[in-house]
Amino acid sequence: MRLPRRIIGEWLLLTLVLVFLGVLVSWQGWFWRADQTLYDTGLTLSSRPVPDGIVIVAIDEKSLRRIGHWPWRRAIHASLIEKLTAAGASAVGLDIIFNEASPNETDDDHVLADAIWRNGRVVLPVVPRALASDIIEDGVPIGLLRNAAAELGHMEIQHDADGIVRNIYLWGGTKEPLYPQFALALLKVGLGDMPSRAIRTPDDQLANGTWKRDVWVHPQFAGPPGTYQTVSYADVLSGAVGAQELKGKYILVGATAAGLGDQYPTPVSEFGVNMPGIEIHATLLDDLRTNTFIVWLPPVTVAAITMFAITGMMLGLLLLSPRNGLLFSAICVAVCTLGVILLLHWGKFWLPPSGMLLGTLLAYPLWSWRRLELVQRSIDAELAELHEDDPTTIFETASSDSVDPLENRVTIVRAATLRQRMVRKARQDTIRFISHDIRGPLASIILLTEGHGDEANDHLRRVKHYARRALDLIDEFSDLIQAEILEPRKFGEVDLAALMQEAADNAWTEAQHKQIEIVIHHEMDDEAIVRGDRGQLVRAIDNLLSNAIKFSPQANKVELVLRRIGDSFEIAVTDQGRGIATQDMDKLFTRYSRIGTLDTPGLGLGLLIVKTIVEGHGGKIDVESHPEAGSTFRMTLPAALPPPYMEN
Repeated sequence: MRLPRRIIGEWLLLTLVLVFLGVLVSWQGWFWRADQTLYDTGLTLSSRPVPDGIVIVAIDEKSLRRIGHWPWRRAIHASLIEKLTAAGASAVGLDIIFNEASPNETDDDHVLADAIWRNGRVVLPVVPRALASDIIEDGVPIGLLRNAAAELGHMEIQHDADGIVRNIYLWGGTKEPLYPQFALALLKVGLGDMPSRAIRTPDDQLANGTWKRDVWVHPQFAGPPGTYQTVSYADVLSGAVGAQELKGKYILVGATAAGLGDQYPTPVSEFGVNMPGIEIHATLLDDLRTNTFIVWLPPVTVAAITMFAITGMMLGLLLLSPRNGLLFSAICVAVCTLGVILLLHWGKFWLPPSGMLLGTLLAYPLWSWRRLELVQRSIDAELAELHEDDPTTIFETASSDSVDPLENRVTIVRAATLRQRMVRKARQDTIRFISHDIRGPLASIILLTEGHGDEANDHLRRVKHYARRALDLIDEFSDLIQAEILEPRKFGEVDLAALMQEAADNAWTEAQHKQIEIVIHHEMDDEAIVRGDRGQLVRAIDNLLSNAIKFSPQANKVELVLRRIGDSFEIAVTDQGRGIATQDMDKLFTRYSRIGTLDTPGLGLGLLIVKTIVEGHGGKIDVESHPEAGSTFRMTLPAALPPPYMEN
């Protein structure tokens, strides 16, 4: 299928614009809210089995009722740690702030520090604490507890611009070395070493007073709030939770009671229920243990995929009809949307789709607009030519009251089509008139002159000569008009090999008269099928073959060769005649042109008829000739394709 250069140019320009826009949107993250909405949807669908190696000891409403109002005495926390030590917990993380000494019970700090030291696997939190509007310090536990703890971990949980927690930094602090994230510190204590993926290079240029973050990760949430195994703080103290439930496990102690305020919205939060901070740390600990973080593709990769997707979308629109293009557009949007969710679900990769979706959503309306503009311009150009030929008939009779300019043009085109049908009918009536009403008397004149035989005088012979010339002119003129009014919608499948044989049979008598052999070659094994008017194509081959015989010397041969060239078939007719002079080449295929001397038979319409028939079938004809070396006329026709699609 060949496309006009103007359409290709429009397509290239629009494709470049959409690709640039899609890449820019992906790179800059202008539609981050749409990206994050799909990201949250994908995470919601990407639930995974909950590990049994993590237990949350919750400071919940039940514990507050039994133990009393918050905050509790630090001796109570010491009792909890003693219970966990006796149970053989792998590591204990206390998500409780101890930045100041106990105000009343000073011995409680010593009791708690002693319990932490005896356990040897306790992680305490560090929080960023603002001293002024632009000065932050590390909020570390008091020295007594800090010295007893096995590790310190920062507790910062950062929100995205829409207030939802999707990402966490594994390192944070105001000075080097930065503190590992609370869950990372807990895993380090449990394993006895830092996981390799979390190791970082210290930055000596870090300015004091500013909170620095490093190693950005994207946790995969196992499920909605309440997914991880949770036991009540009060039940652990009372012994209701047995040691077997705690042995060898990572224990995270933190608040889940709504009144304590440690709640955050997450992508998997359902029905407005926020996730406790301690469960977010449990999620990060789980991801660190299993290495199941979501990998966000780098911007360069996202830009490349966006470019490929939009270009593929535009290529489909270029080749498809408007109706199929609309369906294709809907499929592309669905594939982009579902594809990124499935990639997140199965591959744990995140591809922000806003650039692709913007490009695919804009492609169909913009391309339809440009194609409609091209159609409208083409209609205007055709109507302008019609107006020059007939400035009143069409444009004055085809009036429309519609305010839609396209509908007005369609009305005019319909009127022009109707007029063309009338003109075609008038032309066919003229052909019938010439063929019957004029041809009949001429044939009668020839018949009368032939009746006198050799006794006819000179005037009678001249009458016969002119009558026969007029009759031949009528026949060729009728053939030319029939060739000019071909109707492609009425074409059928035609076998060129059969046409060549039929043309050779038609020329047999003429060839025998000059003792010329007609040789047929098929340079292909399969059938040569084209779509066309069988009678007109036979007439075209007849004319070429008749010319070859006419201009060939006595007792010679004429060759007909059928071959395939790409998506077309070629019929070559070669004679051994005197060839065509260089000055005569430009006269070929023009009206009333004659090859050879004035006494050469013919009226000069034969090759014009052949050219009209071939071009009416979407083909072309050319000639190769040298004086005294014969001539070869090549007729090329496109191979048959399925019936042309109707544009919807």
